[in-house]
Amino acid sequence: MLAATTSLAVAALIHGLTQPLLSLILAEQGVDSTLIGLSAATQFVSVLVVAPFMPRLMRTSGPAWLMFWGVLSSVGLLLLLPVFRNFYAWFPLRFLLGIAASLLWIAGEAWINHSAEEHTRGRVVAIYCMALAAGFSLGPLILVATGSAGWTPFVVAAVIMLLAIIPLFMTLKDGPKLEGHPSASLVKYLWLAPITMWVYLVFSMTDTVLLTFLPLYGIGSGLDEQTAIILITIMGIGGIALQLPIGWLADHMDRMLLMALAIVVVLVATALFPILIAHTPWNTIFMFFFGGAFVALYTVPMVLLGQQFKNAELSAAATVFSIMFAAGSIIGPPISGAAMELVGINGMPLVLALAYLCVLPLPVIAYLRRQPYRK
Repeated sequence: MLAATTSLAVAALIHGLTQPLLSLILAEQGVDSTLIGLSAATQFVSVLVVAPFMPRLMRTSGPAWLMFWGVLSSVGLLLLLPVFRNFYAWFPLRFLLGIAASLLWIAGEAWINHSAEEHTRGRVVAIYCMALAAGFSLGPLILVATGSAGWTPFVVAAVIMLLAIIPLFMTLKDGPKLEGHPSASLVKYLWLAPITMWVYLVFSMTDTVLLTFLPLYGIGSGLDEQTAIILITIMGIGGIALQLPIGWLADHMDRMLLMALAIVVVLVATALFPILIAHTPWNTIFMFFFGGAFVALYTVPMVLLGQQFKNAELSAAATVFSIMFAAGSIIGPPISGAAMELVGINGMPLVLALAYLCVLPLPVIAYLRRQPYRK
């Protein structure tokens, strides 16, 4: 679990660095917001290609080997991005980078949930999410230090990514394999855990939209580039600080109710973006608490997934979980980019608020009906 968590924290750091980095570079080249969103979405289309093969790969090779090759591939692709510093060339490169990331995320999430015990699952997943939030937080800070010009940010990202090889290499022989065969096709898992999957889709949509457009949104609101990037870090720090309390709550209260409360907080926060984002120091306090509530929408669905599925069923469900992340990441940036082109920068929080309004009734109804998701 330590190997999986460490490796995914490094992957999160690279994700938190490269998403705003590539958006800033494309914006400097004069690419409009809609096309920047399409470029970001390309990185997640590849999940749909990899996903059908993942349950079998986790059964035959095991998560550790899949993550090992995902790290090596990511390092090579990160170094190719500055070689072909072109909007069109980045489409295939980001597609391949998405394939490498899929090996990491799908295998890593299944590995962690497979190893966690039910009575402490909320806290175990919370610790894992704290590591991810730390990675997301450090990524933008490194970008502030390196700047977006030249090879430096890409080389630094590749070197840091290579560090994830160390814990994985130590577990290649002893890492688990998720035995057995799923009892249903991948599509059916969407209906076996619909609320978990749809809430996670909206989470992933928000995650990719904020990493892609928050720096541009901050600049458009009157902040300088460095301050706008640092807001992503503040959001991540909130995710780190508040995850253990959220994990504890997930082990001691109804998990559907907890998820509904987190959605309400995030929904209200997205409505406050235009009011608070440009006002220091209120914007840092705001992003801290927003980050804590927002990351809960990753923690709680993942806990529910591990509660409901085991072994081969878990590997299949984790695969569909990642497909939903990809779907949200694919639709989020283009829709938000188009909204920003149409109504101005506040099109971004408007799209996110509407998405949370649509998904909020799902956990509320499940809680009120006392469905079997209750702990």
